[in-house]
Amino acid sequence: MKDKLKKLIIQLYNDKRIRFLFVGCLNTLVGTGTTLICYLIMGYGLFDQTDIKGWQNLLATFIGYAVGTVNSYLWNKFFTFKSKERSFAEVARFVGVCMVQYGVNFGLTLLAKRFIQMHFVYTIAVTLICMVISFIGHSLFSFGKKFAKNQDK
Repeated sequence: MKDKLKKLIIQLYNDKRIRFLFVGCLNTLVGTGTTLICYLIMGYGLFDQTDIKGWQNLLATFIGYAVGTVNSYLWNKFFTFKSKERSFAEVARFVGVCMVQYGVNFGLTLLAKRFIQMHFVYTIAVTLICMVISFIGHSLFSFGKKFAKNQDK
């Protein structure tokens, strides 16, 4: 039993998709946690943000998203995709994929709101679609060997 569990853990660890899901969960905690910390610093409670001003919400969300993006880049580079490339081009490709994924997320959310009344249903659907887009984009473009500057060295 112990050997089977150990083998399963190794098998899961070796699966890039599982590592990507793990990083995504971690990244959600980091980004959301950072946003909530920003709200606390601004004097709002964790669950009572009814009086929050638009610019404060924008600022807290931007900081949370920025910290989350840096966290995501580092974990995906070194843990998920194990990229050896050291270049600004890789960072730019990563940010590009994040921007595309964010745009798709925003557009699909606006569209889904019109047709689906239950917030959690369309949030889950849009998140799953964007997760697939993000994985494919980072696998092929951000950290893909084809785009690595020094792939033959």
